[in-house]
Amino acid sequence: MKIRAHHGLCTRNFVGEGYSDDFSRNMKKVIDYLEEENPQVEIVAELDEICKKCPENLGKICQSQEKVMNYDKKVLELTGIKENTRMKWKEFYQACSDKIFDQSLRPKVCGACQWNELCLEVESNRQ
Repeated sequence: MKIRAHHGLCTRNFVGEGYSDDFSRNMKKVIDYLEEENPQVEIVAELDEICKKCPENLGKICQSQEKVMNYDKKVLELTGIKENTRMKWKEFYQACSDKIFDQSLRPKVCGACQWNELCLEVESNRQ
């Protein structure tokens, strides 16, 4: 299963809100699968399972391609994971936690995202 690098952050802060009901249902389904099965995932900087129901999915690329590619690159850089690396989901999730969330770097990765305010709220409620 392919997972966009920056989705390692989105999955942690997801609370059921999203671009559309279809997107939110798919996101929850993917997160539940990842958490329950801990599958082998390929960390990518391209469309993935979560993108399938996103209204910004243009078929082969994201409508916000340049912006989300920058998020992916920052996650890869901060975690030290190379693009197309295959690993267990929980290992990737832990790397995002240790190298980004625990260091309070998430806003530096994707602070320009339209969901940033919601993420900040989720993060403040978590502490």
